[in-house]
Amino acid sequence: MDYTTQRLDRYLRKKYGIIPQSVIEKAIRNKDILVNDKKVRSSERISDNDKVYVHPNIERLFNNLSLSVNKNKNISVNQKHLDLFKKIIIYEDDDLLIVNKPGGMAVQLGSKINIALDVIAKAYNSELRLVHRIDKETSGITIFAKNLESARYMLEQFKSKQVNKTYVALLSRKVLFKNKTIRVKLLKEKDKVIIDNIRGKPAVTEFTFVANVSGKSLIIAKPLTGRTHQIRVHLASINAPILGDRKYGSTANKHLYLHAYEIVFKQYRTGNGLHIKAPLPEYFKKPKNILE
Repeated sequence: MDYTTQRLDRYLRKKYGIIPQSVIEKAIRNKDILVNDKKVRSSERISDNDKVYVHPNIERLFNNLSLSVNKNKNISVNQKHLDLFKKIIIYEDDDLLIVNKPGGMAVQLGSKINIALDVIAKAYNSELRLVHRIDKETSGITIFAKNLESARYMLEQFKSKQVNKTYVALLSRKVLFKNKTIRVKLLKEKDKVIIDNIRGKPAVTEFTFVANVSGKSLIIAKPLTGRTHQIRVHLASINAPILGDRKYGSTANKHLYLHAYEIVFKQYRTGNGLHIKAPLPEYFKKPKNILE
């Protein structure tokens, strides 16, 4: 099988079956998985010439987990899933397919996830490759490439920061700022992200106030870097967590009020600018035309 351009974690799933991402990440951290005798990230691109080492104990674990997941979860995509996928498509051309993902739907499979967007996407079109993802609880724009060339192109666009992303968030309280830029370093620790200006990686987000809604502030967030949970942690750092973000200080709510609203980048074939907006979920209850 040709694994050229495949991420390491996807290579492992192709070889061993459905493995939770958390298990893969732990094995990588413990150096039980190496590429060319070096520790790399799960997102590392694998070519045919690379040597991937997996410790025998981890191989056995992967094989057992794959059998267990397939047996116990009975993962399958039915017509209901496919109908939902068709409904959330907001843009499609020869190279890309963009969906408006519902909040609460996982993008990729994990240890406690029975179905995921990328699995449904593959059932819809086996050529689809995920090139941009958002958190499970976040709603909005998620991008799939329809061929290898556009996948490579989009991944490079994201890597070189040529993609402009805009999120909308409803905060758990009112804020006083009109415009605000937060620059702090973030460090991922287990399932959370913390501010750590010594060990962390640079993270920058620009925030703009939009309106007050029922005692809460609606804002626009533009992440200039792409760290895990970046917007959520930055807002929590100023004591204004996103409504429903229990992980970072908000009270419990049925939804996380964070939405990947808009994305702008140059198209692969033409170089023309592509500007996509994903309508806000109904539960945001936005004032009429506030973001139009």
